[in-house]
Amino acid sequence: MIIKFSDKIYERWYSILRNNRKQLAFFIVWAVFIYYLEHVLRWDWISLPMTPVALLGGGLAIFLGFRNNSAYDRWWEARKIWGGMVNVSRTFSMNVISFLKSENEEDRIHQIVKRHLAFIYALKNQLRELEALHQSKDFLRSDELLIHENKVNAATSILTEQGMSITTLKKEGKIDAFEHQLLMKNIELMFDYQGMSERIKKTVFPYFYKYFTRTFLWLFLLILPASLVHEMSWHAIPLSVAISFVYMILDRIGDVTENPLDGRSSGTPLNAICRTIEIDLLQQLGEENIPESYPVKETRHKSKFID
Repeated sequence: MIIKFSDKIYERWYSILRNNRKQLAFFIVWAVFIYYLEHVLRWDWISLPMTPVALLGGGLAIFLGFRNNSAYDRWWEARKIWGGMVNVSRTFSMNVISFLKSENEEDRIHQIVKRHLAFIYALKNQLRELEALHQSKDFLRSDELLIHENKVNAATSILTEQGMSITTLKKEGKIDAFEHQLLMKNIELMFDYQGMSERIKKTVFPYFYKYFTRTFLWLFLLILPASLVHEMSWHAIPLSVAISFVYMILDRIGDVTENPLDGRSSGTPLNAICRTIEIDLLQQLGEENIPESYPVKETRHKSKFID
């Protein structure tokens, strides 16, 4: 997950400008072209009054603000869901170890906890439209892997198997009714978080809202230089470029945050969260080969998929 491009202000701005250089080049060329038509060719009719353009810009700012707020709500909800997944994973693992330690069920403890890690990675891969069991293979036995590999929703299949194994422990007298209820409550909560994640993933941002906002944005950006050039002469070029850049950035902010589970650098860091869960649970099991956590990344380079 990218937190920031750099600690140095000029490097941050360099990265921002470089990553948006095509749009900036268009704004500059368009503003110079309008200036040329009005002041060199004397096409006075191309100049527009400021009032309607200002009204359009004000209305557009409201549209963009609403869209960005909605996108941020989706981003924050995804982060809360996976923060909750971290908590319930730790609790579930702790409960399994506590309840079965006295029964000398070390093998079952490892199997159940690692099955949970298989579920976490399967869900993460499904949300990012990758091979579901690619990373889960490290935590499942070969016979279990055969059960889940052809399932449409491998994460649900693994978690269902987890519930069945917990119920088997109760039938065998390894856990009592209260312990069984507590563990099943943990599994129920995992299903809730899975459903919440899938809701964000499968609920697309309304197309018509996005389409018309983008259409009105470009209408505004195209007529903006024409409303400034008559009164401001060549000063209209840098000013219109700056205003256009601000509105374009507002649009892009909403665009990159509205799908927080897709693996963008601005999205929810699922790889880092899953690795945190893996580290914590393996440490609870007392294993020695613990993987390293993913560091928080800062970069000067454009990267769509950092996490």
